Amino acid sequence: MLTYQDVGLSAREDQEIVRLLGRRPNELELGLFGALWSEHCSYKSSKNLLAQLPHQGQFVVQGPGGNAGVVQLSADWDIAFKIESHNHPSFVEPLQGAATGVGGILRDIVAMGARPIAIADILKFGTDEKAPGLLHRVVEGIGAYGNAIGIPNVTGSLGFSAVYDANPLVNVLAVGMRRHGLHVGADGARPESVLILIGQGTGRDGIHGASLLASQDFGAETEEMRPTVQVGDPFMGKLLMEATLAIVDQGLADAVQDLGAAGLTSSTAELAYASSVGVVVDVSKVICREQNMNPYEIMLSETQERMLLSVPKKNLAAVLEILTWYEVPYAEIGRVVAGDFLRVVAESQVLAELPTSVLVGGCPRLPVTHDVWIWDGDQPAALEKTRLELTWGYQVIGHPDCRDRSSVYQRYDSMIGLRTVWGPEHDVAVMHIEKGSPGLCVAVTAPARWAALDSYAGGIGAVAAALSLVATQGAVPLGITDGINAGNPEKSEPHRKMAALIQGIGKAAEIFEVPVTGGNVSLHNETEGQAIWPTAAIGVVARHPNPEQPIADAPPYAGTRILVLNPPGKPDLGGSVLAEILGHPGSYPVLDVGAIQHSLHFLAEIISQAKNVGLLACRAVGIGGLFVAVAKSLITKTPMALGAHLVLAEDADARFVFNEMAGQWVLFVEPDFKPFWDQVFETHGVSVIDIGLVTDSPELMITAGRAITWPLIDLWRAYRKGGVRDVR
Repeated sequence: MLTYQDVGLSAREDQEIVRLLGRRPNELELGLFGALWSEHCSYKSSKNLLAQLPHQGQFVVQGPGGNAGVVQLSADWDIAFKIESHNHPSFVEPLQGAATGVGGILRDIVAMGARPIAIADILKFGTDEKAPGLLHRVVEGIGAYGNAIGIPNVTGSLGFSAVYDANPLVNVLAVGMRRHGLHVGADGARPESVLILIGQGTGRDGIHGASLLASQDFGAETEEMRPTVQVGDPFMGKLLMEATLAIVDQGLADAVQDLGAAGLTSSTAELAYASSVGVVVDVSKVICREQNMNPYEIMLSETQERMLLSVPKKNLAAVLEILTWYEVPYAEIGRVVAGDFLRVVAESQVLAELPTSVLVGGCPRLPVTHDVWIWDGDQPAALEKTRLELTWGYQVIGHPDCRDRSSVYQRYDSMIGLRTVWGPEHDVAVMHIEKGSPGLCVAVTAPARWAALDSYAGGIGAVAAALSLVATQGAVPLGITDGINAGNPEKSEPHRKMAALIQGIGKAAEIFEVPVTGGNVSLHNETEGQAIWPTAAIGVVARHPNPEQPIADAPPYAGTRILVLNPPGKPDLGGSVLAEILGHPGSYPVLDVGAIQHSLHFLAEIISQAKNVGLLACRAVGIGGLFVAVAKSLITKTPMALGAHLVLAEDADARFVFNEMAGQWVLFVEPDFKPFWDQVFETHGVSVIDIGLVTDSPELMITAGRAITWPLIDLWRAYRKGGVRDVR
């Protein structure tokens, strides 16, 4: 006999179900509760925390609660976007776990009536002997699905640490576009409409994926979890996408819901709950690709490439004609009725009937208590205030977190669809929408080391870093989406760190006035008691004023002045690559968010008149600090004919050039405009310092008391392949 433990429920939850129903659920009903009351589906440990985030904004069309957030780009176009994770499946079965993660987030975008135009990946891997193989297969899976379905992979983030050895993170951002004014989602179903299940035949893959794979810690039984990982079919995904968009474009469906975690259970129940209706599902009408599947398996299967449509009867013939044209399998599996229930039947026999207000909305959530929400941090001792020499250039740029990512992104098609202006070879993506329309700027970040030191500071830093990237293009942020990755929420410390991370994201979003339109939470990233760092994957979409002419990120010629916008008054190595190399985490960086906000506004203003102020190129300071930002601007140019000479104060040390504090930018400006930039603090109230110039010698030289030189060819070798060389 099936028990609550078998479906991943606790004894307390089992008792609550009996109390709410006034009876004990049968086995099928218990399975439905196991799926929808799982951490993965219910967000029971995080939903009250996420409710604290700012969701409203000038450009928000759809905030949290839908399949994806939607913001307005222009008078004609909206942008749908969201981050999703497939961490556990990608560790158990890397290729298919990553591939189906891409397929799932693309269907979320399609379910909002938007055509996917881009994806981006945010990946974290370990440092043990298994990590290279995992990385290879995950990248293969992402590329196999994205390339086959025809969606470009335009940007990404890649990081490494031993804390991810047994819990790699595979987060994917998807972006789509739809006509402004079009509204479609899961909340429009009306009584008398027909439920149509379209796409692949239902199989036994993925059963209990949400409750027993994505919502539990890993242990010795990980190998046994392979049957819960689904298999993707991007070619069916393409047909499904085109058929669904054709139906939506013609206004033939009143609601659309993709089948992801918990399969038919979540799609039907969530559609009913969002639309305040009842649904009747006849499992005998579901097309199955395996023999003798029982109702339990049919309702809980997580077979990929499936979509649920609610179609008014008057539109049924037109919908079926479109599905036939695209050769997408379909079945009429039920109907929408008045009420508050999900009823599962097999022909005339009722197998299960549950109130969706209980099934979807009744899961007990962890409260946001004072001790959880107020974070006092876990601050390690600061680095000693002795002088730190500048001789770490090769080690830092050769660190896996700073190294060239081309071996990853060259396996993706970044140009398919002909919208990509700037792809993954740059720090930020720029995309064309249509002639005469503003373009789209997309960036992702996941600076986990800060959150490892202090989760609250890490949340603020992750948002600031993402906004710093789109600011290099003078793009106006429309919204952000977050992927929260953390350990076991049932343990006090991981839960408090997750809460602090979310609080930091909310504080940054509030100060920077950029709403959080949705996202994803992946918990139980913990194996044998070892949790990952609380990691925030942040994606931002922004309106680009002139996508055909992006602002350069490298200087064009020798003689160009090199400036730093908003340098930190007290640079701190905490959470940086160099701090890790030195074997000391340092103290967490305290960001001046007011100065960053002011600098963001200044940069947007100044880029709009770049020619009038001599601005030639701009790059955000990120992983590896100022040193890596300047070095990448030189070594990624072809040929490597230009160098740089940075002249710093005599007492400047490694803290200045290797700190990774967000909200700094390297500016390359014409020398004739030096008087303007010398007066910029008095005229605009922002801090800008002149640190040197671009030379015609292919080397990076830094003078701070003494001169240190790094030939560009050696920096390039370290950037491409790692390794350490002595400075000259």
